Amino acid sequence: MVLNSGSRINQKVCFICGAGHSGSTLLGLILGSHQDCFYSGEARKARFMQNTNYPIKRTCNLCGINCPVWKDFITSTHLDLYEQISLKTQKPIVIDSTKNTSWLEEQIATIQKTSSQPFLLFLQRDGRAVINSRTRKYPQKNVKEIIDDWKELINETQELYRHFNGNKIKIKYEHLATNVESVIITLCDFLEIDYQPQMVKYYQHEHHPVGGNNGTKFLIVKAQHKNTEEFLHKVSKRCSDYYQNHGLEITLDLRWRQELDPTVERLFEEIADKENEELKWEV
Repeated sequence: MVLNSGSRINQKVCFICGAGHSGSTLLGLILGSHQDCFYSGEARKARFMQNTNYPIKRTCNLCGINCPVWKDFITSTHLDLYEQISLKTQKPIVIDSTKNTSWLEEQIATIQKTSSQPFLLFLQRDGRAVINSRTRKYPQKNVKEIIDDWKELINETQELYRHFNGNKIKIKYEHLATNVESVIITLCDFLEIDYQPQMVKYYQHEHHPVGGNNGTKFLIVKAQHKNTEEFLHKVSKRCSDYYQNHGLEITLDLRWRQELDPTVERLFEEIADKENEELKWEV
């Protein structure tokens, strides 16, 4: 790959790492509401744009195949992905919430060869909440396998975070959901950008994320009076009522406390209590 060493539009890339179902879509949309930022969603999926050999067409969930960002996006061999995205959006900062640590290591190494700055944001959430979300989404999957996968990813992410020598920060989803403004101010300071109060009302802004939580994105559809019935089928049946009745305000999701099977919680504690010690939320 030939990296752009001349006049570069992309100046910063913020990688949101951690386990899926930890609130990264919400956080990405909030940060992506800053005038200088673009939230790509899971940028790793950009590799599959326009790829007819790939069985699932990847595109923006909010505007479909006619998305102004992704409809004709083809990964270049001459520019790194983030410069391509910045060229397309004219935004100097790209937010990527891909969780795969091998991808993150590769992209961080690529960005470090350019004039752009990589930032690493480890978004943490109580593992019991994540396991509950995953067992809800994949009821047919073995519970022990779900827990083992979570444990492996958390260990890999902790290792990535330890060895990353750039700007990095850890944020708890639970803190974000209960102290939105103060956490976003902290993250704006971290990214060295000005805090813009309208960021918190992410649902009022234009977004084009690839992948991510459809429930959170449904709130944008609802707020902007788009076709909610058409989008609702993308939300799992067990979650549709929750999001239909959910207000636009950011609130802490603690459904796991009522939903998580006690036997699953005990198994999780047996397997991954050590990994969850730093992430646990008991308030």
